Amino acid sequence: MNYKLLPLLLLVACDSGDITERDYEVRSEGKCVKLTATARGLDDWSDDSHLALACFAQGNQYAVTQRILPTADGNTPISLTLTHIDSSTSTVELAITNKLRKRLLTLVSLNLEDYAESDDTIRLDLGHIDLSMLGCLQRGVFDRACIQCHGANGRKAAGLDLTEGHSYANLVNAPSTTKEGATRVVAGNAEASLLHQILSEDGHDILHYNHTEVLSSQFKDNLEETRRLIDKWMENCGQ
Repeated sequence: MNYKLLPLLLLVACDSGDITERDYEVRSEGKCVKLTATARGLDDWSDDSHLALACFAQGNQYAVTQRILPTADGNTPISLTLTHIDSSTSTVELAITNKLRKRLLTLVSLNLEDYAESDDTIRLDLGHIDLSMLGCLQRGVFDRACIQCHGANGRKAAGLDLTEGHSYANLVNAPSTTKEGATRVVAGNAEASLLHQILSEDGHDILHYNHTEVLSSQFKDNLEETRRLIDKWMENCGQ
């Protein structure tokens, strides 16, 4: 064989028109959720719990996938996207999760069944939001379980207003109007706080109203986690 002819043969083969171009379509499976916000209080959170944009399957307290919000001081612009959300996901939530990605408290929840199949990108714009420890308890606990009696529609049982902007002053180092000598929240000491006592397992006998039952009815799947978050805030609110 004449090896000098090889380059010529290869050139003819490449120019023969037998090689055709192909168009490849790259598909991105599932939906994506984009969170945007300007947040303050992110520096309140430590390594044992996180603020995260997380996907949860029905009946599962552990996130299928999540992205942790960055820790920063002041008013921090956030843009965070979860992609390739599969069909097993029932909700996408802004939530507090632990190291094992277990949901501790839900702050905002999107039910994906509420969106059309053609909605590939779902936008979650939260505007200006307080994501400090107190801000998260306000949104996730007080607004959900407490203000119906303590602040909403002018109702202030026991003279207690737990609506946003009023809860701190009405709780921290504030004397109880229903139990003599008690302080609603003793800054830096959860166990000495009336709030801790009335939300504990034995708290139903302390005041005339069963606050333990209210908490357990609202947080069936994460009752202990909710109690611990409230205690953690009380331990830190004096700092």
